[in-house]
Amino acid sequence: MSSDKSSWNRFARLKVSRKGVNKRLRKIEKGSLRHAHKFVMSRLDRLANVRRRVSIWVVLVLVMIGVSAVQWHVSRSSFTTMTYASGGSYSEGVLGPLENLNPIFAKTSAEKSAAKLLFSSLYRYDSTGNIKTDLADGVKVNDKETEYTVKLKKNLKWSDGHDLTINDVIFTLKLLANPEVGAEISGWRSIKFEKVSEDSVKFILPASYSPFVHALTFPIVPEHVLKDVKPSNLREHNFSKAPISSGPFAFRLLQNVTSDGSKKVLYLQSNIYYYGGTPKLDRFQLYVYPNQDDIVKSLRTREITGTPELIYNDQPAEVKAMYAAESHSLNNGVYALFNNNSQFLQSKSVRQALALSVDTGKLRQSLSLSTEELSGPILNKFLGKASQSLGYDTKKAKSLLDAEGWKVVDNARQKENVKLKLNMVVLKNNNYEKAAQYLAQAWRNELNIEVDVKVIDPNDASQNILQTILQPRNFDVLIYELSLGGDPDVYAYWHSSQATNNGLNFSNYNNAVADDALESGRSKLSLKQRFDRYEKFANTWKTDAPAIALYQPKFDYIHIRSVKALDEKTEVVNPVDRYVDVQYWATEKQSVYKTP
Repeated sequence: MSSDKSSWNRFARLKVSRKGVNKRLRKIEKGSLRHAHKFVMSRLDRLANVRRRVSIWVVLVLVMIGVSAVQWHVSRSSFTTMTYASGGSYSEGVLGPLENLNPIFAKTSAEKSAAKLLFSSLYRYDSTGNIKTDLADGVKVNDKETEYTVKLKKNLKWSDGHDLTINDVIFTLKLLANPEVGAEISGWRSIKFEKVSEDSVKFILPASYSPFVHALTFPIVPEHVLKDVKPSNLREHNFSKAPISSGPFAFRLLQNVTSDGSKKVLYLQSNIYYYGGTPKLDRFQLYVYPNQDDIVKSLRTREITGTPELIYNDQPAEVKAMYAAESHSLNNGVYALFNNNSQFLQSKSVRQALALSVDTGKLRQSLSLSTEELSGPILNKFLGKASQSLGYDTKKAKSLLDAEGWKVVDNARQKENVKLKLNMVVLKNNNYEKAAQYLAQAWRNELNIEVDVKVIDPNDASQNILQTILQPRNFDVLIYELSLGGDPDVYAYWHSSQATNNGLNFSNYNNAVADDALESGRSKLSLKQRFDRYEKFANTWKTDAPAIALYQPKFDYIHIRSVKALDEKTEVVNPVDRYVDVQYWATEKQSVYKTP
């Protein structure tokens, strides 16, 4: 019993003890909570306040950094600028074929483009369309204006490092004058030339010829590569596939893209020996296509950077979104050439009536390409338009026909039961054909003249336009484009001596007064004397109306918007003269400091 009692007492004490402990624990817990509330929670409030202040400071710092960045960018732009830099590659699409890289055999757009990129000449045209020196340093002319002595620049090189000398010039001239060579560049068989020093050549002309320096734009080829090649074998020589050059670019590789060779790529690299300075571009590629449709496809896929072969207004919206274009006048003229020997067009009055009934301004508006006004046989920029154009007067045109006995009978012009009917020939070309249809409609509607329009494809060998149309003058009216060049001399197209099978006077125009004016115009160096003669010729031409001047064409240079290519202010004599400043074309940009 006693043991039970003692056990109970120990349990009671333990119970009391536990109660005390629990009581004390509760007091401690309450004290801890009060302490936590007093010290921790109050500090958490202060911490939240600190966090807000820190966040505000962080935002302010970020704002200050942003403002500083903007200020730095603005201040940086005040003393730096983005400019085109050296390096990069340019790819241009041109029409082929490309069969020969020897420049004296260049015929197609692709071959002429390659020749201009690869080879230099004695003279070339500048960005204003004026003649200037290329490899030549200058020229001296004798008092009779029959001898031209041309001196070369110093330190000229070929792309393989060999010196380019006057011997190369003489060698090239001999090739051009040799009929066995069959060069595409003609006219040198009647010109004498001789080496007069180690850096000069003299040209001796049979008579004074003021535009002679324009003939010195032929490309020079290297004697040290071709001197041992027979003239008859020159076209097939390996040089025609992998030439040594003197122009802004040098040959790298010619690649056939298609099995039939219709599409090729000519790879060029900058010529470190080019006298005009190494081009900005490291590389230049000519993509050669068989037709314009393939060039349009290449624009859509951005395979090429630019092209001179298409009309920008004719392109789809997706192409216009990626590419820009500028129009450049060519020194060409599109004419309706009258065969002055044909049955109906021997009459001056009939030719005048045809000319007076055509509103060339409206005709130009109907075309898709850009054009300039062409008033007569000589470009307006040389002579103006006042003395060249008959104007537009359908009433006068009808009266001229009536006076000639061509009366309207049953809605057709007739004389002695013979209908006035014209055979018009036009080369296959969208804008040429539009011009032909415009003329035909005007003559039918305004003058009651029947017109038969025949389209000839110059690329169809079976039609052979030279032998079937041009040489025999097998037409009454021919829509044709004449290359007028960088000089006002148009002797080749209108002098009676050129009205032969092999001549370019396709109108068979023959007037003694016009002949005399053309002859004297090309025999004087004085610009005033020359233009006096050409004004006389133009007035005579206007009265005789051997043709209608329709328009001066422009060409569009289409290119990716971000690149620097043909400058919009550049005046182009021939399409290949678009490369006049090709050494400054660029595709890469960099930031540079502005000069003070």
